[in-house]
Amino acid sequence: MSIQPGRRLGKYELQERLGQGGMAEVWKALDTQLQRHVAIKILHANLQEDPSFISRFEREAQLIASLHHPNIVQIHDFQVSRPPESDSTIAYMVMSYVEGQTLADYIANTSARGQYPSPVEVVNLFTSISLAIDYAHQKGMVHRDIKPANILLDKHNTTLNSMGEPILTDFGLAKLLGTSSSTQSVAQMSTPLYTSPEQARGYPGNERSDLYAFGVILYEVVTGVTPFRGDTPVAIV
Repeated sequence: MSIQPGRRLGKYELQERLGQGGMAEVWKALDTQLQRHVAIKILHANLQEDPSFISRFEREAQLIASLHHPNIVQIHDFQVSRPPESDSTIAYMVMSYVEGQTLADYIANTSARGQYPSPVEVVNLFTSISLAIDYAHQKGMVHRDIKPANILLDKHNTTLNSMGEPILTDFGLAKLLGTSSSTQSVAQMSTPLYTSPEQARGYPGNERSDLYAFGVILYEVVTGVTPFRGDTPVAIV
């Protein structure tokens, strides 16, 4: 299915593709009723071959949407629909639109170049992130794919963090799509740099896996490199 700017998904008008990956495309869109911008994650999934997907999507999306924390992106809506002009089903989530760079961009422009944040900035940044992770774990939600690219820095909220308040995205998405590490080969892992050893061995991730990824990001911010590196996913693992 080809998605173009101007396309409508219900009351949402797609305006600009912000990014894409193996699981989904993310678009900036206009909520035509409330006249506000939102981010829409349109999932890549062949729903016709997975009859359990719709029920899993609705169940997991409800859990993700129940998370209310200032450092976790808020889910406003989720839908599974089949447009009349298409033979395929479209599953998408509607989230708050956070304007700003990702933590991955920030690291590339600072720590990776030997320009490290101050100790106070590091403490404030990771306090905010850790509170979000702890809150989600208390609610029974495990992220399973914490990485700098999944942390947005809100440039309109710099009260506590000069680089922008960190906002975690993609909570529970790996579980929702049924793509836990137990069903992935090493070559299929999108982010082996942040994958915990137990996940790399094929075990499902848990709260400790999130903390491992959190520790890797902390190491990267204060040194400019990740603790384990290699030319291929297999070499990293």
